[in-house]
Amino acid sequence: MSEKKSLYLKYRPFQLKDVVGQKYTIETLKQASLKNEFNHAYLFSGNHGCGKTSTARILATLMTCENVVDGNVCGKCRACKGIHIGSSLDVNELDGATNRGIDDIKHLIEGAKWSPNELKRKVYLIDECHQLSKEATSALLKIVEEPPSYLTFILCTTEIKKILPTILSRCQRFNFTKICSQDITKRLVLIAQKEGINIEEGGLAIISKIARGSMRDAISYLEQVATVAANKKITTEGINKYFGVSDRAAILNILKAILDGNIPLIMDLINDMIMASADTKEILVEISEAFRNAMLLKASGGDSRLVDLPDHEVSELKKISEKLTMGQILKLAKLFSDIEKKIGFNINERWIMEATLINCVAALRK
Repeated sequence: MSEKKSLYLKYRPFQLKDVVGQKYTIETLKQASLKNEFNHAYLFSGNHGCGKTSTARILATLMTCENVVDGNVCGKCRACKGIHIGSSLDVNELDGATNRGIDDIKHLIEGAKWSPNELKRKVYLIDECHQLSKEATSALLKIVEEPPSYLTFILCTTEIKKILPTILSRCQRFNFTKICSQDITKRLVLIAQKEGINIEEGGLAIISKIARGSMRDAISYLEQVATVAANKKITTEGINKYFGVSDRAAILNILKAILDGNIPLIMDLINDMIMASADTKEILVEISEAFRNAMLLKASGGDSRLVDLPDHEVSELKKISEKLTMGQILKLAKLFSDIEKKIGFNINERWIMEATLINCVAALRK
């Protein structure tokens, strides 16, 4: 019996066109494929779960596939099959977090001296390359600078600031952005349909939001709730309770109550959310993000492209932003700026949250 794959592995993109949310990177790599002009070293940076390693594997396949057509690999040749299951002798993956020492890199360099065994190129993919030791990075630099004609390096990192400038200068760099929640939701809808997961689309939208730009996290969350639900219908309310997140309508109502100075209503709404299993810190995060989005809408003259939210929420936040001056919003930002530190050292998180929201009302009245 074959082992069941996790959904994020099962639905990992195999073609460039399947990578979500990285339009310009994908278009550039496709053009390189069409011209058959590949660089000797690439650096993919960005948030975890946004497609760096998957794209690196696709790029390695594009370089070695025997039948590439219009930027698409064939999926049938030995390169496609070998890279997909991780058995190719010429496409090697190294985890910089666990193979970070000088000896690991010396072994890599020794292997790189030999021409490809079966494919037309040899590719080394180094994940989390910022975790390589200084000695290992120094040893790697020489071959990245002057590799053999058959060799390509693809480096991936979540912390580009830790990469040596000498490495950066020798790589073609691509920044992978966080994936917007609407694009994640579309992907989750497709996966849920294919897997027969009975879940409300509103619930998928919540999962997309709490994934905070990570497709891998979103798919893992979907699989998690599907397992717990055991074939029962998964509701939006159930998702809120399971992850301890706040009801979106309640968050907007809290913002309106703050603007109206209605402290009793604020306390009632907070109590209702906590009784419904919402997490105190998550409530504060949602409120602060809502005020930030209101600030963005005000500063941009209502440009909704800056706000990753459904249209009806954008409309509500526009109305809220119109009632606030920029000075008032900046006062609120100052109040929220050190709240995490206060909560971290206080035994009563709820009290600090309630006091902060009352302070918000007071700040708007000054």
